[in-house]
Amino acid sequence: MTFAAVDERAHVPADAPWWWETWHLDVATDGGVGLAVRLACAPALGVAWWWTHLLSPDLDGPLVVRDHEVGLPRQGLEVRADGLWGELWCESPFEHWTYGLEAFGVMLDDPADSLRGEIGERMPVGLDIEWEVDPSATVARRLGASDSVDGYEQFGIAHGDVLLGRSRFELDGAARRSHTWGVPRVDLAARAAWLRSPALTLSFAAVEQESVDGCVAPNGVAAVPVSKVVSETHRRADGLPVAARHVVDDRIEIDVDVLGLVAVPIAGPDGRGAVLSRALCRYEVGGSALNGWSSWLDPAPSRASAVST
Repeated sequence: MTFAAVDERAHVPADAPWWWETWHLDVATDGGVGLAVRLACAPALGVAWWWTHLLSPDLDGPLVVRDHEVGLPRQGLEVRADGLWGELWCESPFEHWTYGLEAFGVMLDDPADSLRGEIGERMPVGLDIEWEVDPSATVARRLGASDSVDGYEQFGIAHGDVLLGRSRFELDGAARRSHTWGVPRVDLAARAAWLRSPALTLSFAAVEQESVDGCVAPNGVAAVPVSKVVSETHRRADGLPVAARHVVDDRIEIDVDVLGLVAVPIAGPDGRGAVLSRALCRYEVGGSALNGWSSWLDPAPSRASAVST
């Protein structure tokens, strides 16, 4: 399927309470800095959610901006709430986006603190980020095509300024953005990962061996679908992941070290609780090392709050 410029904008929602539309950006730098930005809108519920997660070797723990009671955008993809202004702007469809943020976040000592009320140091956060498509990956790959969810992903480069407290630093790294709409599934034991280098592009989402959605493009070869992912995850005592190993299509072996992690309590429309762990990771593939993002969705140890995935 070929997507049109209009698909970059908000879609007409289906008549379903759990219909969500989500714009998401992940950035991973060679220096070990990770940034994630997400705007998720549920028109039937009359609410939008904003996430910004910042991970860095210079920080003791993750910096979290998360508000689940934001009003729906009145114009474009701009949202405002108490202590938060955020905007996503399409400069050129499938080629150039900008991301702006002025908000207060919370600096956590440990990723698990987000499961206990996000108690930490309150800190001002700002973003002025641009995403530009990688010329070698100009085609948007369709994601999760089904009767309930549709969307696409693109790889590129993100660069710009990050303000944290009184400090400012430049961000420049590989980036994946996605845009999905529909009624999402909340599948326990799900996992996902992306990584990109001149030698390899890989992106997948898998639920045990029930379903796999992904693609791999080694050494500039045209991308081919991923049909099988076998994974093993090593965890802390509290269940949060610290390392993993993926074998893709019985031929690509990937060793994963978690550099930084954000844990998000969630629940689906059926009320099942879960924990979404989103992590900046260091991947070892075929003798090369590069950074990207992974996620794990696991049963929650306690009651969770509703979220779009």
